[in-house]
Amino acid sequence: MTNNKNDNTLWTPTFIALLVLGTLTSVSFYMINPIISKYATVLGATLGLAGVVSGLFSITALTARPIGAVIVDRLNKKYVLAAATAIMGLAALGYSVSGNIVMLILFRVLHGSAFAVSGTATAALIASVVPRSRLGEGIGYYGMGYIIATAIGPNIGILIADRFGYRINFLSSGIVLLAAAALMTRIPYSRVRTNDGNHKKIALDDLISLKVLPLAFIGGMFSFTNGIVSSFLVLIGEQRGIANIGLYFTVLAVFLFVVRPFTGKLCDRKGISFILYPAFILVMLESLLLSRASVLWIILLAAILKAFGNGAAQPTIQSTCLKKLDPSKSGVAAATFYIGADIGQGVGPMIGGKIAEAYSYELMFYFCIGLLTIGLASFFLYDKIDKKHRRNSETESAETV
Repeated sequence: MTNNKNDNTLWTPTFIALLVLGTLTSVSFYMINPIISKYATVLGATLGLAGVVSGLFSITALTARPIGAVIVDRLNKKYVLAAATAIMGLAALGYSVSGNIVMLILFRVLHGSAFAVSGTATAALIASVVPRSRLGEGIGYYGMGYIIATAIGPNIGILIADRFGYRINFLSSGIVLLAAAALMTRIPYSRVRTNDGNHKKIALDDLISLKVLPLAFIGGMFSFTNGIVSSFLVLIGEQRGIANIGLYFTVLAVFLFVVRPFTGKLCDRKGISFILYPAFILVMLESLLLSRASVLWIILLAAILKAFGNGAAQPTIQSTCLKKLDPSKSGVAAATFYIGADIGQGVGPMIGGKIAEAYSYELMFYFCIGLLTIGLASFFLYDKIDKKHRRNSETESAETV
């Protein structure tokens, strides 16, 4: 491996390369994602079918995570990431030549599968090259590239699609992804072989980690609320007559830039409970504000609360999942974390939409508060059991010595 894990240096050439190329990959993803549903309608899909085309991505990613974990843990992570990124590029090129819905769906499934492996490989690579004592900080900084992508990617994609057409946008995204994949093969990283690195049989803990599954479940609570806000905020603004509600996402991005590295450092020094207890409270307050908001400043205040709540919780949970397992199991640790995120992000809008349709947006957010309360109680029990287990382990170690 290129960096010495006993060295506490974060900003190595490998980490910087991952951050830059990860940002490029995320920008390319967001050039496509906001317009794929509309492109499906251009090809003749109904709104319902267009929603299925869009949602297939998350469903496919969810089912591909466990297999991706095995691949990432058993092969060279750098080349797995490069291959997955190249396949995403081919899928983007496939969108550009899709002449009907069936072709579009096939490439969407391919894209979602490669995306799942790419995300798992990225997290595993970061866990391999960043000192474990600074893993939360490293993931926090890496997440800033994602924030940049969410801020500029959709605008670039919409601009290209409006001026030159959807297919040119897909073609541009595909070219960027293929270029990023080629550059990834040049990242200074070599695989560290372990004695158990090549199992003959695939066991359950190669696919999903029961040890970090509770944390994935807790993280899914935050993703559930996040998916609802992302899906319905604009519609809420229209219903309540709140102009410029899109500023919510701008304010969120600005404050996330502050929150991500700051909370990463706190997680490394203070632990997960120091971050998660206030994070749950802040996201509950965000949901409460959004449930009754009738003016823009309340919406923007909710964005700030989300940045300090959701924006701090998810990278903290992810880094803790990675720390829970041996570095040779970083792939399954990352994949298990993303399972909770995928389910929350995918199921949230579905359930939220049903509640809003049958009752109101207000009740939808009250439901989120109830779910977050369950999440908080679950984390309290998990934290109590985990601390007891660690105390027992330390006692046993001391007695052995």
